[in-house]
Amino acid sequence: MNTAKKKICVLAATPLTIHFFLKSHLAGLAKDHEVTLMVNLSNDSYLPPLDLPIRIIDIPIARKISPLADLRTLAVLMGLFRKVHYDLLITVVPKAGLLGMIAGFLSGIQKRLHIFQGEVWANRSGFSRLLLKSCDWVTAHLASNILAVSGSEAAFLEGQGIVRSGQVQVLGKGSIGGVNLSRFSPNPLVREQVRQELGIPLEARVLIFMGRLVADKGIYELVEAYKRISQSDDRLWLLLVGPDEEQELEGFRDALGSAGKQMRQIDYTSQPEQYLAAADFLCLPSHREGFGVVIIEAAAMGIPAIGSKIYGISDAIVDQQTGLLFEVKNVAQLQACIQKLLDNEDLRKSLGNHARHQAEQYFDDQVVVTEYINYINCLLSR
Repeated sequence: MNTAKKKICVLAATPLTIHFFLKSHLAGLAKDHEVTLMVNLSNDSYLPPLDLPIRIIDIPIARKISPLADLRTLAVLMGLFRKVHYDLLITVVPKAGLLGMIAGFLSGIQKRLHIFQGEVWANRSGFSRLLLKSCDWVTAHLASNILAVSGSEAAFLEGQGIVRSGQVQVLGKGSIGGVNLSRFSPNPLVREQVRQELGIPLEARVLIFMGRLVADKGIYELVEAYKRISQSDDRLWLLLVGPDEEQELEGFRDALGSAGKQMRQIDYTSQPEQYLAAADFLCLPSHREGFGVVIIEAAAMGIPAIGSKIYGISDAIVDQQTGLLFEVKNVAQLQACIQKLLDNEDLRKSLGNHARHQAEQYFDDQVVVTEYINYINCLLSR
């Protein structure tokens, strides 16, 4: 009987992807398999060590398109793949998917799994859209297996011709890691403590955004909607939690004027639940999203969400039941949704209670991560 451990290689562009989505999966897989993570450790250098029982190889993969650098990375990957016989290659995020699937295919790795988590070309047009879409098509056609993190994303990929009908799978109700229901739970004491630390009055209404402060996350629309409301209503405070990758924060403060005094920003945090505890409702106005993980984290804490009506977010928010949806990039609709929750405490509580129930029913992280590990074990046993 062959009891040798299977060798799994996971490829990602940045440690942030692993911290946010895959730490529990890798720790679980490492119990029975030899797991190697290939990632650019110089990206997101502000992060703490991953602290996982796996081998980590630093590779020069860049976030953005850079033909010469990408060719060099492809050569590095092929060299690494040919040194070790991997039983399974898993890729996440577009750049890692494209380079990993090409290198894995050419190096003879038979089982190649790509996990789609939102398409960067979904809100693009012209040549940029065609190029990025073509890259995802190549990734999909070189992968032996494909997962998507939401049903609406799977339908989008099929509708756009990226995958063949029935080629992509969604595990459970979607998401990639679920939510820790013990960690993310209502906590009045933490709510009070964090507000005091940030200088936010206990009676204030706090709208929280959690994610990278970049255009694709809809941050500009959010700040504009907040500004409009603040001109006539001083009850609302804005809490931004996430790295300022485009160095826009000072510009936001200048644009907000006096309303900027009621805005707070926290960089990357390893304890998002503390800042969610301080909030009354969440907003994720993204232009594209595979699955709004922060939405179900907020939901687990009984916090309703406002989100753009796009695939990936519409799976995480049931409109008028667990939160409110608005047309993507529509500042007037976003403003109306914020004002509605600002004015109606009963509605906030009702939506929050339903959101908590949905998180408990479908997105317990132990269930979601186990589904992924079982799926991967099934692939390895074939």
